[in-house]
Amino acid sequence: MTDRSPSRQADIFLGLYALLIAFGSLYSGSGLHGMGQWSLSFLFDPLPRYITRTDISTNLLAYVPFGYLLALHLSHPHRRGRAIVLTALAGFCCSVLLESLQALLSDRIASNLDVFLNTLGSLAGALLTLHHNRWRRAGAAIRRWRAGWFRGEWSASLGLWLLVLWGFAQFSLVPFPGAGWLGLHLRPLDIPPEEIGQINLYWLGAVFLEMAALGAFAACLLKPGRYVSAMLLLFLAAFAVKLLAATLLLKLRAVGGVLSLESLAAFLLAFWFLLIPAVSRQRRPIAALLLIAVLTLRAFQADYLLWPIASVFNIVGLAKAAASFWPWLALGVLAAAELGKRRVR
Repeated sequence: MTDRSPSRQADIFLGLYALLIAFGSLYSGSGLHGMGQWSLSFLFDPLPRYITRTDISTNLLAYVPFGYLLALHLSHPHRRGRAIVLTALAGFCCSVLLESLQALLSDRIASNLDVFLNTLGSLAGALLTLHHNRWRRAGAAIRRWRAGWFRGEWSASLGLWLLVLWGFAQFSLVPFPGAGWLGLHLRPLDIPPEEIGQINLYWLGAVFLEMAALGAFAACLLKPGRYVSAMLLLFLAAFAVKLLAATLLLKLRAVGGVLSLESLAAFLLAFWFLLIPAVSRQRRPIAALLLIAVLTLRAFQADYLLWPIASVFNIVGLAKAAASFWPWLALGVLAAAELGKRRVR
């Protein structure tokens, strides 16, 4: 943990993030109950009868950044333990307050399980600050890596943030083209198919299109001479992110989907496609065409081009929204890079 006080930017982000949590907890699309409905009795109720893995992951992960930033704000070189305890207590109090206020909303339910998960997330975030200096050194190493591998233009920096957004979008657990329309009827790795009809060709094609579009877009951000090694690292990282997202959401069926014959074949085919010399030389128009293909396929299969029918107040719904916006944002970055290139000329 750093000996210096947290930056003003971190304090501002802490305040904004706390407001975001409050908004997400208290957002309601219907009316209010009277104050007579307000009570803390939910804390002593039995656990909810129906517990979804998405709710568990959302409530736990949402409070990790809050716990990290608050513990950093309260940190003192010789009182690290106190900052962690106070952060966990603050997470508990904040969660109890917001959950109790949900009792006044006709479409929300106060849950003692949510309080426990939110407190646990705050504690986990606070414990991560014990390695804050290591995170800072890792950030400095990433900045050096960025300077050595990627172009220096602002559009390249924006494109790298889009790659991070792609990682978050994997919590939607589906490829970009459909974002909800493809089923997980996949072949296990240890059972070879007896005929082509046993393979889910739609899933294979969707994953191939997603990874080819992602790879071609990322290639547009690279400095010369980094293509092959960067594509290999990207595909290994992308596979790990997909597997991690499915594991964190406790979706064992989705883990099997990532490890399926269709997904692995799609990764290999997309990697081979991007290594074709004509593709690597024309990476920008290829990336644009692939992104347009994603949006075209989505229009026919998912019946929407921009916003899916999903709540953004859980991690899967928010990830689906990110997945829906991603191709549009990527096309915008490519257009901005092309305009900047023409101005230089």
